[in-house]
This record gives sequence, C-alpha cells and structure tokens, in this order.
Amino acid sequence: METLTVPHVRAHNTGGVPRLVTHLGAAAFAVAAAWFWLAVKNVTVAAAPRTGPGAAPQQAMRIYYHWLGTTLPQERYYTSIAIAGFGCLAATGIFLRDLLDRDRALARTGALAVGAGALLWVTGSVFELGGHHAVGLMATHANLIETTNSIAFTIDMTTDAFALAAFTLIGAGMLAFAAALYGGHRTWAGGTVVVAVAMLITAGAYAAGNDNFLDLMVFAIGLVLLPGWLVWTGRIRRARDAHPAPRLRVRQSRRRTPWTAMSRS
Repeated sequence: METLTVPHVRAHNTGGVPRLVTHLGAAAFAVAAAWFWLAVKNVTVAAAPRTGPGAAPQQAMRIYYHWLGTTLPQERYYTSIAIAGFGCLAATGIFLRDLLDRDRALARTGALAVGAGALLWVTGSVFELGGHHAVGLMATHANLIETTNSIAFTIDMTTDAFALAAFTLIGAGMLAFAAALYGGHRTWAGGTVVVAVAMLITAGAYAAGNDNFLDLMVFAIGLVLLPGWLVWTGRIRRARDAHPAPRLRVRQSRRRTPWTAMSRS
C-alpha cells in the first residue's frame, strides 16, 4: 500500500477578471462624476442665460432650450461613461454572489437587487438621452415651445423615477451583501453599509426633488464611494484567489496478482 499526494485543481481561476472589471468600473464612475460636476458648475459648458423681468414666458423658454441644446453633447459623453460603470457594478454583484456561494439567499438577493438597480439606471439614462436629443431638436425648429417644455418635463420626471428605483435597489442589494459577509470581512461590510446608506439617501433626494443636494450626492457617490467600494471588493476577491490550493492525500493498495508476481520473478 502506498500514499499519493494529489494537488487539487480548480476548474477555473478567474481572479483577474473581477479585478479588471472592478477597476474599470471605478475609473468610469470617477471620470463620469468629475465631468458631471464640471458641467453642473458651468466649467465645461456655458452658464444658463438670464432673461429680464419683462421677457415673455415663451421667449424665456425658447432662450433656455436653445442653451440646453448646447449642453447635450457633454451630457451624452459623461452619461455613456457612467453607463459603463453601472455595467461593471452589476458584474461585480455577480462576482460577489459566486464568492459568497450562489446558493446562499443573501448572496442571490444582493446580486439580483444590484443588477436590477443598475439595469433600471441604464434604462432611464438611455431614455433621458433620447428624450433630451428630441427636445433639443424641437427647440431649434418651428415647434410650439410650450409643447417642448411639457415633453421635457415628462422626460425628466420619468428618468427621476427610474433613478429613484435604481438607487433604492442598489442600496438594498449592498445591505444584503454586507449582511452576508459580515462574519468574515467586518470592515468591508461596514464600508458597504456606508455606501448603501448613501444610495438610499440619494433615492430620497430624488423623491424630495432637492436638486442641489441631489447633485452633491451623485458627485460624492460617483467620485469617491463607488470607486472605493469597487476597488476594495476586487481586493477581497484577490485575497480569496491567493489561497494555495489544498493537496489531497490518497491511499492506494496494490494487490498481489499473478502478473505482478511474474513481473518480479
């Protein structure tokens, strides 16, 4: 009887893929948030024109929407970059589910909520980009400005509803991940709770219609909180993949047979 040492072979070692996705997502969120803030603060776009108190409402709206059309190209750029970031966030939720064990209820709930929230945000943003493009074309052509204003209002309210639901779901999903990993990574779980609370506060700002506070929260989440969380989460995955593969000791018995006896003789 002899003992053989057999190394355990993992079917797939995809530790590099989650790290790449989390770092790409972090970069996308940071760039999009910085660009968004510069546009909001009228650094990369001109400030909205002011009309005198004696201007007619129709004239004031037409001037405003002509200006709005000049800001739309930059809105498309930073929103497209943010869409890539939310795609990476959804993929990170799937990686975390697999890290925790996809059979666990909290892991499945977290991945589903984060993925659904990211999908809602992307859907609302694509709708907003298309709607704003249509509004810009209507404002620069012979269309009733009152109709253009009503359409723009409807688009903004609809996209706000998408964003409210998206941030609520992502916040709930992160709370589920924090609860699932609390026993093994308490520091990471605490940081995840902070990001989740920020997401829920942002959803509340959408519900309240507080634009100034909302812009500040979106900027902070996109520039600091989500990039930091994504990079940190990628390191958790890397630490798990860095563990050496276990080696199995297997005992084998060799029976004495006529053929082994003949070979020894």
